Amino acid sequence: MQTWEHRQLDVPENEMDQVLQSFGENGWELVSVIDETIDPSRQSDRRMYRLFFKRPSSAEESAETPDR
Repeated sequence: MQTWEHRQLDVPENEMDQVLQSFGENGWELVSVIDETIDPSRQSDRRMYRLFFKRPSSAEESAETPDR
């Protein structure tokens, strides 16, 4: 059975592209986003988002690798 690692991260909007690129390069899949901004009228660089990621657990991958 596949197992997953999970991670959540609070990110300001102005850092979103950099975070998504970095996590994607390391095998993380973005599964959900929550707007954590209290006041939506705030400037874009002050908006905060909570990002939720998952990726296959590396322990599971090594357990499924046949011995040779």
